[in-house]
Amino acid sequence: MELKIIDLPKLINKLPKKDKELFNRFYSFEISDSKLSIPTKMETWIKNKFGSLEKVKNQKVVLINNNFTKEGSLFNELRNLRPIQKVEMDLKKIEKKENCNFCNPKNFTPYNVFGRIKGKYCITAVNVAKYDYFHGLVIFREHNPLKIKKVWLHDYFKTADKWFEKVRKTDMEAKNFFLIWNCLWRAGASIVHGHMQLCASKMQYGKLDLLAKISDEYKKKFDSDYFSDLFEIHKSLGLGLEIKKSKLVFYLTPIKEKEIVIFSKEKKFEKLSDLVYRVLQNYFRLDVKSFNLSLYKIKDYWILHLVDRGPIDRKNSDIGAMELYGNSVISSDPFKLAKEFRL
Repeated sequence: MELKIIDLPKLINKLPKKDKELFNRFYSFEISDSKLSIPTKMETWIKNKFGSLEKVKNQKVVLINNNFTKEGSLFNELRNLRPIQKVEMDLKKIEKKENCNFCNPKNFTPYNVFGRIKGKYCITAVNVAKYDYFHGLVIFREHNPLKIKKVWLHDYFKTADKWFEKVRKTDMEAKNFFLIWNCLWRAGASIVHGHMQLCASKMQYGKLDLLAKISDEYKKKFDSDYFSDLFEIHKSLGLGLEIKKSKLVFYLTPIKEKEIVIFSKEKKFEKLSDLVYRVLQNYFRLDVKSFNLSLYKIKDYWILHLVDRGPIDRKNSDIGAMELYGNSVISSDPFKLAKEFRL
């Protein structure tokens, strides 16, 4: 039987007592029967767009919150079928290199006071309009960000690690590292050419600082590891995988579609590159072309997030006021995502 997020009550009831208590410690949720009425003249349009009058008239909405972080998501699979305006999109445009400064980074990008770091398949630069005190770039040799090889990705991560080491030697106070990869315009990239962004700040970013404090408080209260317990919940529901020193979860409270979170105790984050490559290959197989990746460290964990930002030919934004100020609205189901992945 294909499991869905609306099956949570049944799944939780089948869990051993210890796992059930752990789930209830972390999560609160409710499932609502949300009904609506349809005008007669609209029935044909509804049938064509959604395939059924009944499932539109009687919708199931799942709201789930993390009791510690207050992350929250609203799930309704029907939203995946709603009509969205599209724009004409020629994927060949991604290959166009005319007037691309990143294709000639040595001449057309700024660089750090400590110089550039050259990898085999990439080179570092500085963002011309910085986010933070240190704000660097890893610019890929390959222009098209959707062309990725395992050896390339390892080199990007390795070069990023060397950049962070240089920053540490330049200013010991800039000790808070944050790596991001915004792939294409839906994910916030202003330049098509493949690149990652590297930030190093004196103060920890607010959300990361909050998560570190939650982890500390959890340890004091329950004498247990927050991230390990969070993984165990997902694993007990079939949403978690252990791969070497890393733990991957199909997240129950995703910030947007198809979010994957990895907790890893690898010494260097470059060792995560193979796993990230495998996740990206699954993303591409599921027709994900625009995504966000973030990587940071809390205590002895590297924490990596990957999230789908939606089809690149969609006219609408995937984030609105609800995501900014309430809960994330999600159309993809983490149980379906777990079933579709091949890791």
